[in-house]
Amino acid sequence: MRKAGIFILCSFLVLSCEKAEDYPEVPAIEFISFKVIPGDGESTIAEGVLTFSIVDGDGNIGFSENFSDTIISNNQIDFIYTEYYKQGGQFIEKTGNTYYLPYFEQGIYRKSLKGTIDIYFSRTILSPDTVYYQFQVMDRDFNMSNIETTPEIIYSELLEQ
Repeated sequence: MRKAGIFILCSFLVLSCEKAEDYPEVPAIEFISFKVIPGDGESTIAEGVLTFSIVDGDGNIGFSENFSDTIISNNQIDFIYTEYYKQGGQFIEKTGNTYYLPYFEQGIYRKSLKGTIDIYFSRTILSPDTVYYQFQVMDRDFNMSNIETTPEIIYSELLEQ
């Protein structure tokens, strides 16, 4: 009877442990949403908020150098995006500003990383109104994620909502 109790207790402990999921070491991203919020009215008229999910099997997202007192030229660009703006019915490519992902330290118990990230795009009165974005991320092993694309975004329409 005692052995059966210990066996049941051990079985319960083993079955109740959360199984760590195994993800590829190359980051994978997926577009979730894009929303527009009003800006401060002085330097920005609006901010676009790009939300995407990220999964990385070895959790090595973000470079610590980007959050230290190093010279900016030493920083590693780990969020790569291109903005396409509409002009005369055609979309034209425009290289975007530099954004850095937060530095995530690898965990002791889990090495994978899974979550969502928000990127903020400031818009001025001179910014194009209709755009879409293509973006990807790079991890500390220089593995590039898949490329994701937003739908066509019309800032003025989204501001009115």
